[in-house]
Parts: sequence; structure tokens; C-alpha cells
Amino acid sequence: MRQDRHFLMKRTALVAVIMIAALLAARSAVVGDANSREGCMNQWLFNGVWRVQVTKVEPYVNGGPPSGWQVTEVWRNGTSQELAPGDSFLKDQKLTLNNGSLLASTTNTGTLSMGTVGFHTFAPAAQFTYTQIFLAPTFDPSNKPQAVDIIFDNAKLAVLKSKPQFTSAHYNFHFNLGCVATGKAAQAEGGSGEMAAIPGCINQWISNGVWKMRATAIAPDNNNDPTSPQIGWMITEDWVNLTSRPLAPSDSLMQDQYLITAGGQNTPATNSAGTSMNQEQLVFRTFPPGGSFTYQQRFRWAPLNPSDKPVKLLVQFDAAKQNARVGLPHYKTPANFRIDFTCTK
Repeated sequence: MRQDRHFLMKRTALVAVIMIAALLAARSAVVGDANSREGCMNQWLFNGVWRVQVTKVEPYVNGGPPSGWQVTEVWRNGTSQELAPGDSFLKDQKLTLNNGSLLASTTNTGTLSMGTVGFHTFAPAAQFTYTQIFLAPTFDPSNKPQAVDIIFDNAKLAVLKSKPQFTSAHYNFHFNLGCVATGKAAQAEGGSGEMAAIPGCINQWISNGVWKMRATAIAPDNNNDPTSPQIGWMITEDWVNLTSRPLAPSDSLMQDQYLITAGGQNTPATNSAGTSMNQEQLVFRTFPPGGSFTYQQRFRWAPLNPSDKPVKLLVQFDAAKQNARVGLPHYKTPANFRIDFTCTK
């Protein structure tokens, strides 16, 4: 009898230890590390460089049964310069499931999806939405995601003084997927404003004293095959050299072009090898004095939503550096072009 009582006490104590451990494990899944900011779904978190919001979590399906989870994230550049998350030493993301297990983005599919945002160049204040994939060794629909961690290597960034630095010791982001933010918490916080630029409309010539340009048409990009699915957009552009000397846009420090959609996607022309080579037709072309050139600039990203149509085109120049150069053409400022596709002139 005494032995039975002793055994019962030991078993009760063991159950208590297991329950406490389970509670601690569950709590650890929704609490980030010492360098993390805590947030909920739909909440914007900001570390002085990047603003990030998690908007959706759902099973990942790739032509068969679900094989993992996918997390939709919205990123914004909160600095005043062109930047990619990889410039801030973005590391592997971690997804914590209900049972405490972790899924990392370091699988082939996960790494490729992470590269979509890691190497995506953002203009100042630009936004980009993408989906991060986490493959599971065994998919269990009842073992749902509880938290996602977006992690940066601050030690490496601190050495690279040429890049914007985090302004908070809480530079990582830890999103609790079990809560949803509303009101002020769901509004973007901090960051830079829109880049100064000369405004224009479709068919309207605009000038910065060195270059004159206009956008005349928007068309789907299906890689020159009308039977193929749409993979991007093409913008037809006219350019004119306003100076009295032969000149290429690269000679006058043209930076990049960005296409902005109604849904807030902001994609540079240099987002892919194909579109980068396409832009080289313009950037490295030497115009004679007063010379002109017409071409189509392609913009591609994935996943593409063809119903999310382009609404603006931003063309960026480094006017400060160009205007400091002696004996070369100088820009009127602002030198950037912003063309609004919702108006025509």
C-alpha cells in the first residue's frame, strides 16, 4: 500500500514535470530571442531598415498533396537608398509548429523562395509581397504553424558601414501566428517617404536636363510567345539625349527602373538576368547629341498576378554624384522620373 502510494506520488510528480515542460515548450514557440521584436499576423514590425508584415499562412501544394507550409510576407524598404534584404545579411527563416518542431527555409524549394526576397532590390519606400515556403519531412495538417522568425546577422552588418544599420537591438522579427493585429498595430511604422521625382503621365515627355523620356504603352510579357503564360510586363519607352555631346545613360549615372502595381508590388528592371540584359539595351547605348531611342523594358517576378496591373514607373538617377562631377552634364533636381499610368497626356 505504501509502495503504491509512493509510486502514485512519483507518477504525479512526473506528470507535473511533463506538463510544465510542455507549457514552456509552447511558450518558447511564441516568444522570440532577445534580439527579436514580437508581433502578430497583419502587424508591421520595423528595425530601422526593413518593415515586414505577415498576412497569410496556408498549406504548400505543388501539384500533389500538401508537402509543407507557405507564409505570405510583405516587405518595405524603410531607408532612403536602394537596398535588398540580402544587403542586411538576411538569414534562414524558421517556422515553429504546434508540437515545437522547427522547419527552416534551407531546403532547395525554401531557399529558392527565400532568394526571391533576399536578392530583390527595393527603391526607397518600395514594397514587395512574396511567399516563403517551408517543406516538412512529414506533413500533418493538424500540426499547424505557431510562429515564424525572420532573422538577420547584425554582427556582419555592423562591419559593413556602407549599408544602413539597424536602429534597434531588436532587429529580428518574431511573428506569433496565433494572433491577428488590428487598428494602429496593423499600420506601417517608421521608414522613409516616397522618392522625389518629376511626375508625368502616359505619352507625356518629361525632362531632367540631361534626358527626356516618356512611356507610351503597357503590355503583358509572355517571352515573345503569345501562347505562353504571362511572366511579367513590358513598358514601351522613348528616350532622347538633351545634351550636345554623345552620351549613354550609364555615363550619367542612371541607376534602375522600378515598376509599381496597384497591389503595391515594386520590382526593379534588374530583378532577373533577362530583364537586366534587356535594360542594358538602354543603359549602355551611346546616343549622339539630340539622338533618340525606343525600346520595351521588361519587368518579371514570381509569383505574378496578371490582374495586379502596373500603375507607376519610377526611373532613378544618382543626381548628387553626377552633379559633383566636373566637365560632365548636370541634372536639374529632382532628376528621377515617376510616370503615372492612370493618366494620359
